[in-house]
Amino acid sequence: MDVTESLLKAVTLLGLGMTFVFLFLGLLMIAVTLMAKYIPAEEPVINKSVAQRKAASTASAKSEINPKLIAAITTAVQQYRKTATV
Repeated sequence: MDVTESLLKAVTLLGLGMTFVFLFLGLLMIAVTLMAKYIPAEEPVINKSVAQRKAASTASAKSEINPKLIAAITTAVQQYRKTATV
């Protein structure tokens, strides 16, 4: 077997392999496109009463800030600034 025959076989195998990969990926794209078109996506079920309770609890939690906590944080920040500058 000479070099020309080997190169011819290599090019033939290369062409067949690339053709099969291209056809497979093309069919895969067509299948995915058709599935996306005809099969509806599942929508998440949202329980309205639970969502309303969560919204109400977060709103009430934000409005109730403990003044003692604010004073403690303010004091800690002031002390940190004093020690950081010295």
